[in-house]
Amino acid sequence: MTDPYQILGISPGASDDEVKAAYRRLSQQYHPDLQSGNSVMEDIANQKMSEINAAYDEIMNMRRSNSSSGNPYIEIRRMIESGNYTNADNALEGNRQDTSAEWNFLKGTVCLSRGWLNDAYTYYEKAARLDPSNREYQAAFNQMRNKRSGQMYGNPYNTGNSKQDTANCLCNACQCLICADCLCDCI
Repeated sequence: MTDPYQILGISPGASDDEVKAAYRRLSQQYHPDLQSGNSVMEDIANQKMSEINAAYDEIMNMRRSNSSSGNPYIEIRRMIESGNYTNADNALEGNRQDTSAEWNFLKGTVCLSRGWLNDAYTYYEKAARLDPSNREYQAAFNQMRNKRSGQMYGNPYNTGNSKQDTANCLCNACQCLICADCLCDCI
């Protein structure tokens, strides 16, 4: 196989997001389904797509195996998973000029761990916008959006319309006791 970066039309220094974008662009351009009806063109498209797929797979495999040089965020993910948020944040700040979806997702995760919900929401939203096909980013953003709108499972302040909502009953009981305490000097 020739140089996989050359096949995708990108430089070896391209980010993972740039690799994915080039792959998507070429896949849309050479997809065999677009050539239906013309067997010669369909054969050429099949050959080109297999070449594009092989180049993409080779690049991604190289980057996974060379995690320290290909993707600096693997070590940051390990720090986050082990609860070392300060070092993870420092490493992210060292790459502050990087505005990739991965950087924003990891920064959002660090912010969330520190209780900075508005910042976490902003970073997750940007990550999901930059890479809408990434399910991990979308799930994190959707969870933050649901937190913001009060639709989390088990939220004791849920303002649902159901009269049998236990959380609302408990909350109303607390409010009644607080009001009674304020009005009555005997308690």
